[in-house]
Formats: sequence, structure tokens, C-alpha cells
Amino acid sequence: MTTECVVKDEQQPTVEQQATYLRREWELRQRFLKGGLPPEWVLDQLQAAMEFGGNWLERILNRERQCYRQFFGQEFDLEILAEKLQAYGEEKIQQQWKKLGLEPHFLPQILLAQDSTFPGWKVKPEKWFYQEVDAGEILRQHNGGSLVVDHDACQLEGIAVLIDTRLKPAYDNGQQMYKDYNLLGPVVERLRQEGKISNHTPQTSRFNVSADEGEKTVRPALAEFIGLPTDQLRLERTIEANVISQLYPNMPRKNDGQTNTWVWYEEYFSGRGFRLRGGDAVFGGLAFVNHSVAGSHWVYESFRPLAVL
Repeated sequence: MTTECVVKDEQQPTVEQQATYLRREWELRQRFLKGGLPPEWVLDQLQAAMEFGGNWLERILNRERQCYRQFFGQEFDLEILAEKLQAYGEEKIQQQWKKLGLEPHFLPQILLAQDSTFPGWKVKPEKWFYQEVDAGEILRQHNGGSLVVDHDACQLEGIAVLIDTRLKPAYDNGQQMYKDYNLLGPVVERLRQEGKISNHTPQTSRFNVSADEGEKTVRPALAEFIGLPTDQLRLERTIEANVISQLYPNMPRKNDGQTNTWVWYEEYFSGRGFRLRGGDAVFGGLAFVNHSVAGSHWVYESFRPLAVL
């Protein structure tokens, strides 16, 4: 059983870490006595301070639990995430992937229906999305082959993932760039220089790439770049993109719904010729989703990869 991996080790906090905790405890106590702070929030902050001295794996798991409590109002079993973290190891996760702006997380298996209520779910996908799911128009590619109706399009899947934490930028006449473009920048620049995807300036931009190019050309190249099999890499599903920006408030992309650019999503619409897309603040931000031609190029539309660990 992997439960051993989430048990605290015998590592003792350093003097500096103990001092940090004591300062934080005093600060929270003073603020609480003045009033205006929910007791649950104070407890969460104290727990985070106490766990500062734990190992890298514990810190990730404890961060995840705190986000669950704030968004879902409950916790979930993190055994799958703990197994994956141990399998890939601290160096790859904390050094290689972190430098690329990628964070490991666990998206618990849970339904996010139109009438679901969770404390932190303030913005839901618009009604159109749920109607098309019910109508069987939302499709997913099955094992890299045929398209199948996605009956679970409103449900998170219970998977450990690597999330691109970057905020999608505001539109700037096609010149907008994601901050810290070291993840996709080198990949799309090379593919453009080789004539394998549509040209664009700047060449390191992830805009003006069609969903078809992303699927057939960028995905395998990016998988090789970050050291994962191609079949572990895909785009974020609509419900994932909606939830991630609200579930993880410390990510830069927490403000994704406030920028007026679009993102391609993993699902197809009605057939292989159309992909879902959304996120533009002008049309509803995190709630907004519609579809566009999978082979189309737009200087205001980009893509965001998700790795399934």
C-alpha cells in the first residue's frame, strides 16, 4: 500500500523553520483577536505553517487538501497522486517541470453538474455546454482513434496531472505572449522554422495554431521536450479548464476569466471538423464555451497542454 508515502517522515524542522512558524502563529493570533477572520481560515493557515518543515511530497499533498476544502468543502483520497509523485521523483517534479511552469495536482472524480453547489465554484460553464452534453454532441477521441460521445464531459476523472499554471494573456493585436514561454516557445518556434505549423510573429507564440496542428504536430513534439509519452499529453477538457482556475487560487491563471483571448479545449463538437474553445472575458470568461473549425487559425486563440501522469 502507498499510504506510507503520505505519513510524515522523521525530519525535524530547522531553527529557521520553527521561527517562521512562531512568527506566523503570532501574526494570525493577533489578526484573529481583532476579529473578521473565519476560524476555519485561521486553522488552514496554521496547518500550512506547521507543515512547512515537512518534505516536498507532504507539502504538495497538504496544499492540495487545503484547495479541496476551500473549493469543494471536502477532502479526497490522494493515494494516486502520492504514488505518481514518488514514481517521478523530486528532481523531475521540483526542478525540471517546475522550471517549465508545470505543477502536479489531482483532479478528483466528481460530477460538476449544472445544479451542483460547491463553496468555491463561483463560475460554471454556461447552459449551452450542458445542453450539448445531454444532446450527445460533445465528443472525445478514444485512444488516439475514433471519436466517441463523452457522456462524462461534466465530470472530473480522478487523475494525477501536470498543469500549465500560466495566465492566458490579454489580446494585443496578435502580439500577446504567455509569460515565461520556455514550455511551448522553443517547440513551436522550431516547428514554424521547419514549416510544420502555421507561421506567426513572434515565432515562439502559442497563438495562431490550429487545433489540428496542436493535435498532430505540437503534441508529440512537446511530449518529447518534457520527457513524457505522447499519449499522456492532451488539451484541457472544458470542465477542467473551468475548475482549475477556481480550484487553485495561487496560480497565475486564477484570473483566466478576465483576459480576452481564447483557448482550444480537448473535446470535439458534432464531428472531427470542430473543436470546443472558450475563456474569452468579452463573452463570459470561464463560463464561455463554443466551437470553431478545428483547422482554423486565429491570432487571439491559443492552447494549453495537460499531462496525465
